[in-house]
Amino acid sequence: MTPSDLIKVSALALAATLAGPAMAQDEAAGGMPLPADATAEESAAYAVLDKYCAECHQEGRLEDGLTTPKSGFGHVLDMRRLANDPKFVVAGDSAKSKLYNVIAGGAPAMPDNCWDPSCTPSAEELAALDTWIVKLGETAPEPREFIPLSDLFAMAHADLQQQPTNRRDRIRYFSMRELWNDSEVTDANYEAYLAATVKLMNALSFNPNVYKYEKVDEHGVLLRVFLPDLDWSHDRWSLLEAEYPYAMESDTDPYLGPLQHLSGTVVPVIRADWFTATASVSPLYYDMLGLADTVQGLERQLGLDMNRNILNEQVVRAGFRDSGVSTHNRLIERHALGTGFFWTSYDFAGSKGRQSFFEYPLGPTSAYGDELAFHHDGGESIFTLPNGFHAYYLNTADGARLNVGPTAIVRDTDYPDGTGEVVNGISCISCHIKGMRFNDDSVREVAMNNLSLPPSARQTIDAIYPGKDVVNGFFEKDMNAFFETLTLAGIDPDTKAAGLEPVRGLFVYHVDYFIDFEQAANELGLTEEDLRGRMAFAGHENASLLTRLDISPIARDEWNAAYPVLLEKLTDYRPLKTDYRVTTALPHSVKQVVKGTAHEPPADVYDTPAPAKTHAAPTTHADLARTPAENDYVPTQHSVPAQSHLTVYTDKPAYKVGEGMQIFVEPRHDCRLTLISIDDDHDSCVLYPFPGLDDVVIRGGTQYVFPPQGSLRTSEPGLETILAICNGGQKAIDTVTRDTTQVSCAADHKPISKDHYETVVNETLVLDLNGGAPDRKTTLSGADYRAVSDHNPDVTKAQISVVVHNEQY
Repeated sequence: MTPSDLIKVSALALAATLAGPAMAQDEAAGGMPLPADATAEESAAYAVLDKYCAECHQEGRLEDGLTTPKSGFGHVLDMRRLANDPKFVVAGDSAKSKLYNVIAGGAPAMPDNCWDPSCTPSAEELAALDTWIVKLGETAPEPREFIPLSDLFAMAHADLQQQPTNRRDRIRYFSMRELWNDSEVTDANYEAYLAATVKLMNALSFNPNVYKYEKVDEHGVLLRVFLPDLDWSHDRWSLLEAEYPYAMESDTDPYLGPLQHLSGTVVPVIRADWFTATASVSPLYYDMLGLADTVQGLERQLGLDMNRNILNEQVVRAGFRDSGVSTHNRLIERHALGTGFFWTSYDFAGSKGRQSFFEYPLGPTSAYGDELAFHHDGGESIFTLPNGFHAYYLNTADGARLNVGPTAIVRDTDYPDGTGEVVNGISCISCHIKGMRFNDDSVREVAMNNLSLPPSARQTIDAIYPGKDVVNGFFEKDMNAFFETLTLAGIDPDTKAAGLEPVRGLFVYHVDYFIDFEQAANELGLTEEDLRGRMAFAGHENASLLTRLDISPIARDEWNAAYPVLLEKLTDYRPLKTDYRVTTALPHSVKQVVKGTAHEPPADVYDTPAPAKTHAAPTTHADLARTPAENDYVPTQHSVPAQSHLTVYTDKPAYKVGEGMQIFVEPRHDCRLTLISIDDDHDSCVLYPFPGLDDVVIRGGTQYVFPPQGSLRTSEPGLETILAICNGGQKAIDTVTRDTTQVSCAADHKPISKDHYETVVNETLVLDLNGGAPDRKTTLSGADYRAVSDHNPDVTKAQISVVVHNEQY
């Protein structure tokens, strides 16, 4: 197939290059061997991945000077983990599997260190990968029985009627329905997501007792919670209600109304995936725990006096240069607490002068005064709750609470699809999967030999820096206590969700996994067949989005904007208006759905980029609900794919040879568009800009249809991809036109060489090399992060793949 023959497999929308969950902390350093009981299909697929992918994407087998896996994806040989991770592999369907599509000819070409077919997988090797994925579908357990919304509410109503009458108004439910019905959620991941929900419930509780699974049904599709068991009040639950985007009511459901009446709330059931992704993110995380706005207030709340402990030498300290989180030096300090411990850190934006605890090992100033003290820039704390679970706190040097840690000081390296921001709650839960992380002290030896320090200071250092053996003893003690607590809650400490710490795994599921047609139907309480049958009656304003869903998945924040309108149009349920609001730009197909409805955001909320926000002293979540959207922090702000999403889709999912097609492109922001066609052999050509077509700026929130005139037809069967690249930088937008005739998909086109391709991707997009940090962006919270493009922070990418058949499909 030649590059102009167009186009590849199934609806696969990507906002970035191949990227995935961070490597598990305990993964073997020498790489991942083939399982001893591997099947023939696993062995054949392993050989392909080992040959073409491991040198860049397997920790322990990296080559060419790589010290970390490319794109944060370092477990390509972990066959069992891949099989359970729908972000990479959809069991039974290679066409929907990101791993297969990128290797089979996606963008960028993989392996990315070769260009011609001689160093890419052969047809036989691709067939081995396909066979393995298909076989996973054959060996998967039987599909779980679909549970509609009506059955869920009936189940909750029946359970609530069985509870003591004096408790009913304090009983609430968490629903696993959307996860149970999702065919891409394996049984193992479903159980891990259950564990994640129970873990977070305990991590937001000040009740001394551990909350254990209270399953209403045998599979835990519905979890019951008596609010006092989590030390939650009605007001605490109302914090969740206020932000919940899936609240509903009905005049026809015989159980929802009575359930709302008996429980005394309009939202008696909340989705577990939304809860885990949202309540784990500050400021809501802080408010669910009721934590004070300052470290000083937190000390009073916990009955702790850190300065007194420090001056009385009742602390244990360790300092090191590379913590894996802090960008510079980090000093950690343990205080005894009635519930267990209070570990806190002193983090620094630099490593010289007063920012070096090797020269100034005593501090903070509030304890030791200006003469001897180091000057730190912020801190993070982890402490035991009365039930033994852990809570977390971020703060400035003067003690003001922070929702997000500045990336100049600390970074979240466990989430490669994220912005790198340490977001209090989710980042800390993920990092501290084992409770505590071991680090060796490197301060004691240096400081004890520093004779420029007065003898009294060295005596204090001797007491509070006991050395790595003592410190590691506390680490081990605290880690074992955390494991015992998890076990008491019925959670296996080794539980992983798609290879991640379970709360992070469920966060990623809700925030980063895009919504396809099947999942959209599921979340509306419908089967796929139900939704297809109702599409014709949805109205023309919804037709574009429903067609798009059938071809290309959409991002979570887009779906949440459209959800209430579609719920009312397509079901017997009505959305309940809550404080949830859209905070990001919407693409054309979603704007058409919400336009003119009560759920349409004000134009100034999503049409104008919000200004960057500095790390000022934060407000409470209740205050944020009444302030401009840019002052809040929502889970999708932590996700690069969600922030930078660009949509490209076709009018149908598959074509026969000679059939015409249309390509739809929907950017969220104004940009210059480049469309590149890539065939089975990784040969490429530029579809747009195209000779004879105006090279125009595509406006954010609009839809560009390609070709705008003439026709685009396929001529040979095969698998081919369309890569859409949008540059939203002002320099690109101001450019009048770009000359891509030498690499165009015109009739006389010749395949592009690797050098030409890189020129197209980098130079025609207008790369500004004088920007200082050309691949960095700034989030609404004011922290910088690496952009989707390795070349330009204003560049967003997406791709669509469809199959072309010889005969009618």
